[in-house]
Amino acid sequence: MPKGLLDRSPDIETMVPYWDMVTDIITGEEAIKKAGEKYLPKFPGESKDDYAFRVENGKFTNIFRDTLEGLATKPFQDEVTVVGNAINDKIKGFVEDVDGCGNNLSTFAALTFFNGIGYAIDWIFVDYPTTDNTVMNREEAREGNLKPYWRHILGKNVLEVRSYMKGSKEIISYFRYQEPSYGEEPIRVRVYAEEYDELGRKHIMWHLYQKLEKTLDNGEDFIEIANGEMSIGFIPVVPFITGRRDGNRFSFFPVMKDAADLQISLYRDESALQYIKVLACYPMLATDGLKPKTDANGKPERIAVGPGRVLYGAPLGNGAGGTWKYVEPQANSLEFLKKDIDKTKQDLRELGRQPLTALSSQLTTVTTSIAAGKAKSAVTTWALGLKDALENALLITLQWENPEIPVDEQPEVNVYTGFDNVLEDGSDLEQLGKARERRDISLETYWEELKRRKILSAEFTAEREKKRLLEDIPVEELDSEDEANLNQDNLTKEKENGMETR
Repeated sequence: MPKGLLDRSPDIETMVPYWDMVTDIITGEEAIKKAGEKYLPKFPGESKDDYAFRVENGKFTNIFRDTLEGLATKPFQDEVTVVGNAINDKIKGFVEDVDGCGNNLSTFAALTFFNGIGYAIDWIFVDYPTTDNTVMNREEAREGNLKPYWRHILGKNVLEVRSYMKGSKEIISYFRYQEPSYGEEPIRVRVYAEEYDELGRKHIMWHLYQKLEKTLDNGEDFIEIANGEMSIGFIPVVPFITGRRDGNRFSFFPVMKDAADLQISLYRDESALQYIKVLACYPMLATDGLKPKTDANGKPERIAVGPGRVLYGAPLGNGAGGTWKYVEPQANSLEFLKKDIDKTKQDLRELGRQPLTALSSQLTTVTTSIAAGKAKSAVTTWALGLKDALENALLITLQWENPEIPVDEQPEVNVYTGFDNVLEDGSDLEQLGKARERRDISLETYWEELKRRKILSAEFTAEREKKRLLEDIPVEELDSEDEANLNQDNLTKEKENGMETR
């Protein structure tokens, strides 16, 4: 039995600090504050109680999570679908429940996309229920719910991955991860690996280990509780990656790291401003020339202040009377910190590829279009990567029952990228309207663009609208081009109907 099952490989270990930070940010204010000095350092000489008070009164505005949610929803304005060839009929039922929990392909893909953007990588494992190798027909397998299903494996749960190149294709030869555990459940680790017998034949084996409550005398703290061989012939796992990969290692440069770091800076700045506001609301009272009274332990006694009380200042050595005054932060320091926080929020939204609505009046249309175009190009690239990952996962799903899938029957997935080239300020709608007025585009093209931008409902159809226009608008008022557009379809349909009759 291998030792160090919970040890991460060096390349994956480098990702853990980032993954932990993103997890805490996504979880929200409670997790950030619970982490204490990890995100909000102590002041030199600050007492435990004073620090706890500062953390409790800290402020956390979660722009990062809102940004991540906004980016992750863009490709799912339309449902993810399987398109193309006859394979669609074979997996039509599967895509409505890909994980055995009732989640369809779109729902599963949405979480994959969210995790992939936030953590730089997410894994799709295409599994099959464990059987006793009894031969059964398809009807028996269907009655026993024996069919492939997908599982999410978070990047932070993966402990080690090994791969090699076979020709031009990367093959994963070893995959070890920790299963999620809840409450008092024991820690379990699964290992999938290529193993060879004495004749040199390759087998894909899996092993399930469970952590012992007490370490054995030989130092081992895990016991193997199950194992088996996978019939598919390879480790059925598919990575979805948005970060830039570090060579052939399984460590990445996350696309959202700068935004996550800036979110922590924002938390510190907002907490500082909040703490200063508390001090400003409750300023400290000070005096000169007064020797404080002390208690039995030699500590200064508290002085009662408030309405109905008079404080006397002790005479100074020069004969002048002592004075009392409040010490509080200057207003200009609060204003400076507030401006700095606003700038940080603005920078965070820029890093998150979000529209800068607060500054739209200060930017030209060209500048706004370029900034928005960069963000959408990035999301489109990720969406196309998701498309590839889903197609690979569907292909593996089919290979569980038929290892040899013809090229013309391999699944094709449609992931919505229509959000690209749609400007957030609405100027593209204005340009479309002008193009239609100039007759640069047809009426149908104009409708298609409005539908793509969600201006028209998903139920809108050009055929139905043409009939309604013909019914509502007098013939003499129809523009010649519009009339041609509206009548062309009717003429085509009449011809088709005539052919069907014959």
